[in-house]
Amino acid sequence: MRRLVCVSVFALLVTMLSAGKSDAGFEWCSEDPTFLVNGNVVDVTATFPAEYKDSIKGPVVVELLVPSNSVAAVLTLPGSVPVVGKVSRSLPRWWGLVGLPVVARVTVNSSETFEIHTRVTGTGLFLTSNVQGQSNQVQTAHYRLLLP
Repeated sequence: MRRLVCVSVFALLVTMLSAGKSDAGFEWCSEDPTFLVNGNVVDVTATFPAEYKDSIKGPVVVELLVPSNSVAAVLTLPGSVPVVGKVSRSLPRWWGLVGLPVVARVTVNSSETFEIHTRVTGTGLFLTSNVQGQSNQVQTAHYRLLLP
């Protein structure tokens, strides 16, 4: 038992002493509002280099377009820069059993041009992929929800 305690303390000390600043390179800002669409949680994450944080003019606008007969709402709006979440019921009515269409649009207005990565994750999503774009342009990502 004593040997196990000594090994555990040694492992903890090695872990704490070797922990330092990461050498990963870039520091990223991530804005990720969360939406609720027909009972499915949808997280839209817009990631960009942190060095451009001060060049952003106005809030980051994340808009989720859903069918007009959907029930959708913005759940959370965390972020290191101001974020606005919107739900637009502008897609045609949908009556299917699987594959409810969802379109995520992200707009970042900035005094400089930089790369932005947008990713949509959540419950009930399939065919999830990353979308790359530039600031001052609207990024659009098309997805489908498994459950209506």
